[in-house]
Amino acid sequence: MKRVLVVGLMAVLVFLAGVRFGVSYFSDVAKSENNSLSTGQFDIGISRDGGRYYDDYKIFEFGDLLPGEERTAHFYVKNRGDYPVSVVSMVLNVSDLEDGSLSKAEALVDDTPDVGELSKYLIIKDINVTFNGTTISLGEYRGKSLKELNNTQILLFSGKLPRNEAIEVTMTTKLSPDAGNDCQTDTSKVSMLITASQ
Repeated sequence: MKRVLVVGLMAVLVFLAGVRFGVSYFSDVAKSENNSLSTGQFDIGISRDGGRYYDDYKIFEFGDLLPGEERTAHFYVKNRGDYPVSVVSMVLNVSDLEDGSLSKAEALVDDTPDVGELSKYLIIKDINVTFNGTTISLGEYRGKSLKELNNTQILLFSGKLPRNEAIEVTMTTKLSPDAGNDCQTDTSKVSMLITASQ
């Protein structure tokens, strides 16, 4: 009986092997090599006139202001990158300097001969931002001094600034009519840090 069982088992194995080798299987191989993921560039530039854009550029220099006079700085911020920009903001870093020796009139009233006082008299009259023919006035900054806005983030744009598009910013500053002799021959240095994000 063992012999019959062994022979039967062998017959089944031979049959199964024949079935396996008797069936035809096709196969093929496809390859995908050198795949990659990369990032594009996120880049903004600034310009005075909307012509050529820079990473670091002096936008304005106004001198010999008299009390009550105002000056307007125009500049553009352009998306030079590959992605849309969602937010553009600006931080003003203001430092006051005495520009040389004190004048006779200033020396009588200036208690801080090493530090200027001009920024507290430079008042924002208006900040306007234009994009796609629409101008928005940033009224929440109107009437504030450069000293008050020192190191304050100012939101210039929120939306979708596509590649190669720009916003125009105009910032009008007025020397307060109340400016006195304590700010004669003073200079306010203003650095603008303009930041964009997705």
